[in-house]
Amino acid sequence: MSFAHLHLHTEHSLLDGLTRIPDLVKKCRASGMPAVAVTDHGNMFGMMKLFDACEKTKDAEGNWAVKPILGCEVYVAPKTRFDKKLEAKNATGEEGLEDCVDPSGSRDAGYHLVLLAKNPVGFANLSKLVSAGFTEGFYYKPRIDKDILREHSEGLIALSACLGGEVQARILQNRLDQAERVARDFRDIFGEDFYLEIQDQGFDKEKEIIPFQQELAAKLGIPLVATNDAHYLNHADADLHDTLLCIGTKTTKAKEKRMRFSTDQFFVKTPEEMRSVFPDHPEYLERTLEIAAKVDLFPITRKPVTPRFPVPEGYDLDSYFVHIAKETFEQRLADCRPLWQQGALKHAEEKYRERLAFELDMILKMGFPGYFLLVWDFIRKAREMGVPVGPGRGSAAGSIVAWSMMITDIDPMQYDLLFERFLNPERVSMPDVDIDFCRDGRQRVIDYVTEKYGQDKVSNIITINQLKTKAVIKDVARVFEKDFAFANNLTKLVPQEPGKPMTIGEALEKSDKLRELYESDPEVKNILDISARLEGLSRNTGVHAAGVIIAPDELTQFAPLSVDKDKKVMVQYTMVEAERAGLLKMDFLGLETLTQIAKTQEVIARRHGQPKDMTTIRAFDDKKTFELFAAGDTDGVFQFESGGMKQLLRQLGPDRFDDLIALNALFRPGPLGAGMGTTYVERRHGREPVTYMFPDLEPILSPTYGVILYQEQVMQIASLIAGYTLGEADMLRRAMGKKDKEKMAKEKTKFIEQGAARKYDKAKVAELFDLIEFFAGYGFNKSHSAAYAMVAYETAYLKANYPVEFMAGLLSTKSGRTDDVAKYVQNCRERGIEVLGPDINESTLDFTATGDLQIRFGFAAVKGLGDAALQAILEARKAEGRFKDLFHALKSTDLQKANRKVWESLIKAGAFDSLEPNRAALLQGLPDAVSAASRGTGDTGMTSLFDDAEMATLSEDWRVPENIEPWDRKTRLAAEREVLGLFVSGHPLEEFADAIQVHTHGTLAKIVEDATSGRLRDRNEVTLGAMVSTVAFKTNQKGEPWAILQVEDTTGKMEVLLMASKWDPLTKKSTLKPFERYRHFAVPEAMLRITGELRVETIQANGNGGTEGEEDEEQTVVKVFATLLEPLEGFQGLGFTGALVRLPPGECPPRLAPPWRPRSFGDHEGRGWPVTFA
Repeated sequence: MSFAHLHLHTEHSLLDGLTRIPDLVKKCRASGMPAVAVTDHGNMFGMMKLFDACEKTKDAEGNWAVKPILGCEVYVAPKTRFDKKLEAKNATGEEGLEDCVDPSGSRDAGYHLVLLAKNPVGFANLSKLVSAGFTEGFYYKPRIDKDILREHSEGLIALSACLGGEVQARILQNRLDQAERVARDFRDIFGEDFYLEIQDQGFDKEKEIIPFQQELAAKLGIPLVATNDAHYLNHADADLHDTLLCIGTKTTKAKEKRMRFSTDQFFVKTPEEMRSVFPDHPEYLERTLEIAAKVDLFPITRKPVTPRFPVPEGYDLDSYFVHIAKETFEQRLADCRPLWQQGALKHAEEKYRERLAFELDMILKMGFPGYFLLVWDFIRKAREMGVPVGPGRGSAAGSIVAWSMMITDIDPMQYDLLFERFLNPERVSMPDVDIDFCRDGRQRVIDYVTEKYGQDKVSNIITINQLKTKAVIKDVARVFEKDFAFANNLTKLVPQEPGKPMTIGEALEKSDKLRELYESDPEVKNILDISARLEGLSRNTGVHAAGVIIAPDELTQFAPLSVDKDKKVMVQYTMVEAERAGLLKMDFLGLETLTQIAKTQEVIARRHGQPKDMTTIRAFDDKKTFELFAAGDTDGVFQFESGGMKQLLRQLGPDRFDDLIALNALFRPGPLGAGMGTTYVERRHGREPVTYMFPDLEPILSPTYGVILYQEQVMQIASLIAGYTLGEADMLRRAMGKKDKEKMAKEKTKFIEQGAARKYDKAKVAELFDLIEFFAGYGFNKSHSAAYAMVAYETAYLKANYPVEFMAGLLSTKSGRTDDVAKYVQNCRERGIEVLGPDINESTLDFTATGDLQIRFGFAAVKGLGDAALQAILEARKAEGRFKDLFHALKSTDLQKANRKVWESLIKAGAFDSLEPNRAALLQGLPDAVSAASRGTGDTGMTSLFDDAEMATLSEDWRVPENIEPWDRKTRLAAEREVLGLFVSGHPLEEFADAIQVHTHGTLAKIVEDATSGRLRDRNEVTLGAMVSTVAFKTNQKGEPWAILQVEDTTGKMEVLLMASKWDPLTKKSTLKPFERYRHFAVPEAMLRITGELRVETIQANGNGGTEGEEDEEQTVVKVFATLLEPLEGFQGLGFTGALVRLPPGECPPRLAPPWRPRSFGDHEGRGWPVTFA
């Protein structure tokens, strides 16, 4: 007799379930279990994975060894799902927080109930129920109720669940009549498909209720079924699961009162093990097979379906698509004619028409006209709404139809971009057009799509985040009460390979130090062994930042829904799974650079009467722009801003658009690591010969000096030399990328034979195949590279030709991020552009160019000014003209919208300096001024109760207080920083500029640039000069204090760690006590020369020029672990000695002592640490 698990939690019961689905199905097959259910808490995240894993058990005849049963353990609200007034209890139960039974009879989030889908109708109903739990009933947990269960019970099997189920809970509370009523309710809802679930994981409460369950089952004729509430795969995993619970509840193993499972029996038991639990009741086990037999084997995947696009009368979908494509194509040709006249285009008009006819034919045959019309429509609407749209991204830029319909904006003919890289006629799959919108307008486009197709048909997509290597090591170390230094030093020994996450197993293979430590230290071995078993498990969920689903019908017919913390609705399938479920996925990306360009154009229009027409620069031949690129002067230039890219730019000296396309493709870890960047530069400058294996390859490879850089080149070579169609060549490229050895052996034979048949030397053809196979691993999508090179060129053009307007637009775009603003303000000053603080009469919302070399702060950059206050002030200024003084501004503005705090911020920011430079006096007189202005406007700030003469009298009653001492420089700068986030009229470090230049490695920006470009490396010693801006005191697990210092200079900020001890993981000796020795410097405003160990980390971060929704890209984070802190004032006037000064810890040269006068900063936070420079 066998058995099937019907109550089972996987890793998708987040940080509560440990089982990975592929391992689960393997065990079921090995144990002879013919079916398995997955019933995660409140969600269906794992359904597609379960289906896929079970499908792999099919034999040659199509029989499945393990049938998937798609289910969920739902939460049923005590009353209705709309009742959200219960107070959450934090009691500790046998099985954990969410499973505890509240003795009062009510439940925190709801009672448990297991639901299993019998057929497609049941699966659709389960999806609707689970979705409603999130979208309607969410209260601590996703909850449904019995009313909605009655509506959507068809096709579902229900089990009464664990002790958290309502029947069992009532029995435990000795409310047997209520237990009977509840059981009757469920029997009425589900009929013969309701079962009483009986469990015995080895603790008393389960055993207590079994007789009552048996009695109730007999009385009501409800069958009993045995389950095991499995949360981990094997018995040996119990302790590992306990560690996972500690991670989820942020506690430690040693803590007595915490969530824990009271026995070690919550695992996926074999049929034999289940028989030993219920030896006297084999019928309970057999019933699991009866239930499994009720469940049909049905698919949950389908081909993607495009939403129905409405077409005008007289057209069908195909004819309207062709009509729009041809109409917009003629508009494109009209724009191209001036370029043809200039001789700037490679191909004649006829070639464009031939390409259009070919693509239209292919798209019609593939059945994608509706898709193109849908995308064309919302991009057209975006432009109508004034939302800037990017020129394209990804392979779609290779389509002339997409270009004609203005879905993309880069000419695919001019740059040899291939349609087959986008849509392969020989491997038909759904198009994938990703679109960049201005960050500020992206949501408006999504709102349009939602309104057009229906709120029930449009949603976001879930992302399931994992326990990643370094994070899980830190988590496990914390669970076992290891201190920060222990965990941090372990993670530092995990090697970093850009573009490839490193597992613990791989790290042990590649890091000699980590392996040595692992083999010599049992504690380290234990932490890493446990971490290795947990890494990759699901941790939490989020919203895919770009993906938007547009369904042809109600979403729940395709997939269950969830919500995030901001109530955004999302399908519970990941991006790839959603497409497999038949849903159309679009990427609506918010590209900050488009916002930056738009804001720059606004500044240009204000200064010059109209914005720059960017279509006039499409020849891409502006000399000043390429000079800017060649100089590496690319701060603020899209994708060309990093230190490493600047270095490559200076080496290459690009002077044509093809170089920019190539640089976008080259500046990636793979090509750089393979030396392709160096080869490209050397050949570009004639220092290395450009050779071609066959002369026929020159037209394909000459733009990249013989380097195979693009995927499109691989396809073109296969087509030219071996006679592949471009569709076949695309499949070859894909196969090369996947490194399928068996497939590649067949392809190589085909390539050689066909090449030889075309009269090419057979040995050379074989050599060429090996060459393109090697480069295919590094090849980049040229369509994407070309489109993004266009964005880069536009930003560089604006910077080169409208430098002040460009910097104003850039600062406006970054105004919410003070670190970036500080960086670009300094960049302006280095370029001779003066950045002025905000002014009550000159500033607008954004930064503005007020002269050829002058930028004025915008009000939006001032902290404490909300949208309503800003609008009120700007409206008052528009109505009144220039304000004469503070009182005039107050009496003219609605003070209910712009309260006293707003005016305080403006005064501190220096916004009234042009009217009254004494900020101290204005601030002291502000309360009286507000009071007088409020009297004059009847406290409304809208309509004055007095005529002009009376107002003049009131104005005379208020004067700027006299004899008020102006703020000193330090106070003035501190006030600016408080409300602007940075110093504007000066910087406290300016007096130490010479000392920093001579006695440090340079500015913080320079150190970061050197670290990202590789000139400085991880663990190099570095010396910097900076001011401490904030201090966060910490305590490690041993109770030792340490601190994180946020330091800054005029170019940026950096984190400096002052550790309790500097720990050597090999000797395990604390050779230095940085915090103990230098804690008296850990105070805000201390001006320090800091020496320490540079730490350069690569983290996953959303990036790509501020692209919302871009795939996570790697970002370099630079920190310093301090070993020596010294006051900067001791280095003033000390000349250059030919090397950086090296001081023994805690000591200073005697000749520096006299200028160091003791200066007390006072006790910090009452810790009793006197702070002096001495």
